[in-house]
Formats: sequence, structure tokens, C-alpha cells
Amino acid sequence: MKYNLLLPLLCMYCFATAQSTCDYKINVDTQEEIFQLTQESLIDFTVREKKTIFVYFSLMKQDSVKSVVLSISLNSQEIPPLICYNKKSRISFKLEDSTYVSAPYLGVDVCARQSKGENTMHNSTSEASFYLDSLAVERLSKSPIESLRIGSLNTNFDLKLIEVISNEQLANPIYPKEFFINTLPCIE
Repeated sequence: MKYNLLLPLLCMYCFATAQSTCDYKINVDTQEEIFQLTQESLIDFTVREKKTIFVYFSLMKQDSVKSVVLSISLNSQEIPPLICYNKKSRISFKLEDSTYVSAPYLGVDVCARQSKGENTMHNSTSEASFYLDSLAVERLSKSPIESLRIGSLNTNFDLKLIEVISNEQLANPIYPKEFFINTLPCIE
């Protein structure tokens, strides 16, 4: 009898623990609407004397539409290039299992916000959402990312991801290659 009660409690604990790994910025799940947006996760960065670049991913689900949200922050002594997205823009992923995933831009034509600093660095920030179809979700949930290409209106950016981002300023290490494996269950 004692073990009959223990097993359901253990299952409930495991389920709650598994669900608690999701960190949402927004989580609305009602009969009228489903909207989920995970917290941003650092995917890549470059820090140099004259410029810094930070690339973040988060996942979004609006009703049945799933997408990856790309955020790029550029700081430079020179005015950074203007990043624009349109219907031809996409993110392409090469996965470690040698498969590829291509995610088209999901939105209206838009360009990054730029600000000019007088005594500081100039800044450019952009945010764009890219559609994940069922095949993309399936592939990204099974294999780590090896590299990616961000195709914007003006230029392409190629990133080769590192295994782990870790330093004393981060509370926990970040595993960029496993972003989708770890985060896709949050929008299922």
C-alpha cells in the first residue's frame, strides 16, 4: 500500500521537475489563445576592442505556429551595418547529424534599430522571427546545431557554434549547440 502511493507521487514529482526547466518570458495558454515565448538564450558572441556582437535565440508559439526568434545586438565604434529582413530572409542550420534545416522569415519587411552614440559605441539591434515547420522541429529536436547562416536582406552571417559558453559572470553554463534539443519541449 505504501508503495502504491509512493509511485504516483514520484511520477508527479518527475513531471513537475521536467516541466520546470522551461523559462518563459510570456506564457498564455487559455481556450481562446496560446502564446508562449521562452527567455532569450545566448547563442554566439564576439567581443573585441572596437565592436561587440551578441546573438540570442528564443522560441515562440502562437496558437499552432512555432518559430525561432533571433535577436542580434551590435555595438561598434563605426556605425554597424543595417540588418534588414524580408520574405527572402531565412536561417539555415547545419546539424551535427549532417542534415539541414531552413527556416523562412515570418513577418513584414523590417530593419534594425540603430542609435548613434557621441562618446560611446554605436548600437544596432534587430529582432526577427523564423517559421519552424514540423520537419524543422523534428530535426532540430534530435541533433545539435553545428553551424548556421542568417540570411538577411543585405548580407549573410555565418556562425559556427561552440560547445559551451561559460565564465564567472554566468550563473550556469550555456550550451548553444543544444538550444533546440533543450528548449523545443517548452513549446510542444
